[in-house]
Amino acid sequence: MKRRLLSLILTAIMLLSAMAGLTSCSSGDGSASGKVSPKSEKKIGNAKRDGVEIVIPAGTFEKAVNVSIGIADENEIAAEDGASYLFSPIELTSDGGEHTLGETVTVRIKLPKSVSEDHYLTIMGAYYDGERWEYILPDAEALQNGYLQFGTPHFSRFAAVKLEKEKALDKYAETLATQKVTGSKPSEELTDCFTQTLDSLGFTDETVQGIIMQKIAKELHSSSEFIINAKNGDVGDIAGQGAELVAGAILKSIGDKKVVEQLKTYAGGATSGAVAAALKLYEGGDYKEASKEFVYAALDVIPAAKLGKAVVEATKAGAEMWQDYSVESAYNVYLKQNIASDGNISADSWDTIFFNMGSGLDYMQREYRTAYAKASGKTLKEIEADKALRNMLDSQIVNDIKRSFMSRYTNGNAIAAEKARIKEMLATFDKYGLLSWNKLLGFPVDMEFASRIDSLMKIRENILDLVGGDRSVFGSNEDEIEGNLAEAIYKWLECGKDRGKFYDWMREKGYLASPKETIGYWKLVRSFTNKYETSASNENYVETWSGGNGSYTYNCKFIGNHWYTASTHDDCHGEFVNNTGTSSTPKDSYMGGERVEIDLKITANTSSNICFHLGASLGARISYVNDDDPFVGYDTSLYDITEKITRSYIMTGKNDTNTGYWGESATVGGEMPSGSANGDKVYIVIGMGGGNNSVETAYEYEWVVK
Repeated sequence: MKRRLLSLILTAIMLLSAMAGLTSCSSGDGSASGKVSPKSEKKIGNAKRDGVEIVIPAGTFEKAVNVSIGIADENEIAAEDGASYLFSPIELTSDGGEHTLGETVTVRIKLPKSVSEDHYLTIMGAYYDGERWEYILPDAEALQNGYLQFGTPHFSRFAAVKLEKEKALDKYAETLATQKVTGSKPSEELTDCFTQTLDSLGFTDETVQGIIMQKIAKELHSSSEFIINAKNGDVGDIAGQGAELVAGAILKSIGDKKVVEQLKTYAGGATSGAVAAALKLYEGGDYKEASKEFVYAALDVIPAAKLGKAVVEATKAGAEMWQDYSVESAYNVYLKQNIASDGNISADSWDTIFFNMGSGLDYMQREYRTAYAKASGKTLKEIEADKALRNMLDSQIVNDIKRSFMSRYTNGNAIAAEKARIKEMLATFDKYGLLSWNKLLGFPVDMEFASRIDSLMKIRENILDLVGGDRSVFGSNEDEIEGNLAEAIYKWLECGKDRGKFYDWMREKGYLASPKETIGYWKLVRSFTNKYETSASNENYVETWSGGNGSYTYNCKFIGNHWYTASTHDDCHGEFVNNTGTSSTPKDSYMGGERVEIDLKITANTSSNICFHLGASLGARISYVNDDDPFVGYDTSLYDITEKITRSYIMTGKNDTNTGYWGESATVGGEMPSGSANGDKVYIVIGMGGGNNSVETAYEYEWVVK
């Protein structure tokens, strides 16, 4: 029996070995080969075992070919000064002789154990263009898993290298400088979104609006903040980032005394709405609340869907375009053409450029179409089917690349100056430890290193803006100033989204003035519900509302006639949705600055088939101190404390099968403001909205001085 079992095991091993041989062949030194079909994905080599592998997508070749990973002699092509090989250079070839590929091939090289986290910034890929090595910025997430990974639209020679730090930072500085100088100016559609938001907030004075828009435009011109969410089509996160950008620009603007006076003049003094409230907080040194006031107010009025589409339009090829080595490689081909003084080249030369980009161009166009589809509420399939729209979107990418190449060529001096500025900043960051891995860990794991460095520079600028650009508040000499600024950047990263905690730290250190302290607490005195319609009806709908004090309902029934072509049903008559919302009750008392937490839940019972969106939303907010009407005004919305729901409300919605509704639950939180005198009032307002009506409960608190 044992002999038979051993025979079976040996047979299985032989079969597995034979199957492996059919997949690809490897010599154990990193070299490998295999046959690739145009119809299916293929992996050749094994990075974990032998050090190298490539992943070839379906459609990379037009016919079946043999692909090989060859190991080149390190002495044949020496590494450049300031660079050393981490793995012998490899050469990718196919027996079809293809150089430019139909799809982007992923190259993955295992890093030696000698590479530590503090080496990450100096690790790069390298592509040999026949004359010299061109460096490729790595995939940050793969690097953290022990691999150098990058995509290539070409078969050629590649290497994994470790650069001297100064040489690596020079590459990052050049990439960032090129992005900043060649970046597109904000589109009219994008600036319209922010102008509309400022109008809704009450910033209608043209002079003041212009000052704020200058700061927004400056950030948009150089920032890649929106790029990840733009690619993902995540309109909710884009709106949140847009609101923070608006709030930051407003706060930067009111740091100027002249602007403050203008704001007060058009706001009607110190008692007018959100403008006056935030001014009062800002002048009292409470940057935390001033910032939150404007973020929450902007979130309520920012045109989210329009902004999402405009952001996708504006990014096109992407703010990170120059981090893609296929673009850099294509630019080197561009430099070999006959270039006019304005940077333009002939149509044939442009064709050469884009042919050379190969799958790199296809990837950027596909990425843009995907983001555009999500931001437009369409499917990618719909975009692909609309040939005119697809061609228009693809042309926008081509035109954006052309514009970027021409801008880079004609702005060489500006790029050189910006690169020198960034290099000086990076040297300072390195001196004070900001480029150490534990500091760069403060960013999302998939955020590329160039973007992390860019964010560090923006954080420094934001901190200086908070003190009106006065560097002297951080010390009396250059070393002391930069050391304290570095510490402030550490703290900013540590505090994350809790800017209030950061502002408190700035006050403790003496960099910001402390607000006047008040001693007292809020005492609950009563609760009451708004005046709302209990029912309404027309030829199509019958609606009812009820509730208050923690329990709310909105019921809607469709009584009209509407044909609906779906797999589940074809008539909407008689369908109904019964929405129910519940909330916990606020506490009887709160200290000024104490955290408020409210449990919210919303569900819906429905008829078996659903055509329309008849859902409801449930939310909570805190009014301004001494707000005349708790049901009207610029209140502070409470958000999910886990930050999983980025909206200022939870909601019900129709499921994908048109057979029912989904609901949500969350614990939302925020901070109570402080009062200043006995009798000051503040309200916690909880309510549910549905149809064109809302049911809200105001919990009224009075300030009691101890």
